[in-house]
Amino acid sequence: MMEIQKDMDAEGTHILARQKTKEREIVLDYDYKKCAGCSICVALCPKKALQEGPLQEIAKGLDAPPVLIDLDACAFCGMCVNFCPMKAFKMTVRERQAQEAAEAAGPSEGQA
Repeated sequence: MMEIQKDMDAEGTHILARQKTKEREIVLDYDYKKCAGCSICVALCPKKALQEGPLQEIAKGLDAPPVLIDLDACAFCGMCVNFCPMKAFKMTVRERQAQEAAEAAGPSEGQA
């Protein structure tokens, strides 16, 4: 059985959700300051991992994300990335085996 690790943290206005396996690492980067709160992502999410943020706090001008991510439910499918009209979501995928093999091989000889 494949082991999947998930974690989430925040860096400024970015909420970073990560899914790691032996083969790859996927990072979902949600910049909530770019988010218009249209909730298209909430409606499209196949796993219902996205929900509207605290609307009363947002309406009062408090610094809160318009969309919240349920890390346990998120499948890292990229629907939010593909359909967000504000480009508030970005996803990067890093293949770990290819990266680790390249690091183990070191610099290639004969390159100028």
